[in-house]
Order: sequence, then C-alpha cells, then structure tokens
Amino acid sequence: MSNQEPSVTRDMWAKVRALDTGTKITLGPNTADRYLTDPKRLVFFLSRYKFAAKMLKNATAIVDIGCGDGFGTNTFIADTKASVKGIDFDAELIAHANGLQLELTRLYPEKGARLSFVNGDLLSMVTAPAYDGLSCMDVIEHIEPSRVADFVRNVGGLLKDKGVAVIGTPNLHAKQYASPHSEIGHINDYDPIRLYDELRKEFSVVLQFSMNDEMVHTGFDKLAHYLVAVCIK
Repeated sequence: MSNQEPSVTRDMWAKVRALDTGTKITLGPNTADRYLTDPKRLVFFLSRYKFAAKMLKNATAIVDIGCGDGFGTNTFIADTKASVKGIDFDAELIAHANGLQLELTRLYPEKGARLSFVNGDLLSMVTAPAYDGLSCMDVIEHIEPSRVADFVRNVGGLLKDKGVAVIGTPNLHAKQYASPHSEIGHINDYDPIRLYDELRKEFSVVLQFSMNDEMVHTGFDKLAHYLVAVCIK
C-alpha cells in the first residue's frame, strides 16, 4: 500500500494542475504594489469586495466606482448574476482592466459579457439611475473636502430607488496605526460620525459596519481600522 501512495498523490495533484486555464495574467500596477510590498493588504482589499458582493447578491446591475485596475471588480462577476461596470478616472488603469475583461471573455464568455469598464470622472459625469447595486471602496478619502458633497450626490444619482450602495474608507481613528505606504493620497479621512452624516444627506438608510483585517463586524467603531457603510437610496 505504501508503494502506491506517491502515485496516488501525483495522480490527484495532476487533477488539480489540470485546472490551469493556460493563460498568464499580469497584475495591474496598484494590485502588484500591494502584493509585492505587503501581501496582507491585498487580502484585506479583496475581503472588502467579498463583503460588498454579499450585500449586493440580489442586484441585477452593479457599478464599481473607483475600480482601478479591475482586480476587485471581478468579485461581483464571480459572486452575483449581475451585469457589472467599473468606472475610474485613470485611463491607464482602465486600459489594464479592459485587457482583463477580454481575457475573461475568451475563457468564460458568459462572465466576460457581463463585465465592462469605462474611463470617467464621477465628479464631472452626468449620472442617471441605471443600477440597483453600487460599490465604492477606498475612494472617498481621495476626494477634496470641498467636492465631497458633489461626489456623494453623483454616487447616489447612479442608483435606482431602493438601490444599495456599499461604501468603504479607512477609519480616521486608526490613522496613527496605518502604514505610510497605505496612506499615500489620502486627503479626506473620515471618522464614523462624519461618514454617517455625509452619506445620510443622499441615502435614506445608512447602516455602518466596522472592519479589522478580514473581519467585518458591528463592534466598537473607534477600534476599527476600516469603515463600511451599506446605504439604501
């Protein structure tokens, strides 16, 4: 029996190895940076999208604001049946995301057909209620304080009545513990009260969650590293 075990192991591993799609995907610049400088940040990033996908599981049309290179946006394709559009003002990142979409379409046509990306600045776009689900992760802290009201109004303008938005941002209370690398570009940090007040101007319901590493909870928000608000239009 013991002489057979290595063969069985190799045979079973061959089945796992056969799952290879035969393609090689290059990570986008921001995703590669997370992976190479601090891999756990990439895990945290994907955990936020995992939570958002659970909250939007019944949506039929989802828009991902500030989608970057599209790495997280694909979570909605995998975990929902919705059509999904990513929007970002960085044309280079959108070009990379479109490359991923083409490869997804080649390998899995049904999934690729539900995913699209567009280059656009939400602060200058005319928005219309076309979606019943919305994600906006790690964006609002990069918006100039004087433009936040416009940004939140335009975010809300994309949602149909009773549409659901999942909006996440680092917690100001945890700023002293954040790495300098992760803080680059943050010009508008939020504590839980300020985030709630800002979002209530546009949404009829704002439910706040706290996040520490990969764990989402409703515990003491001043100890949270990250804030996630589930908002209803």
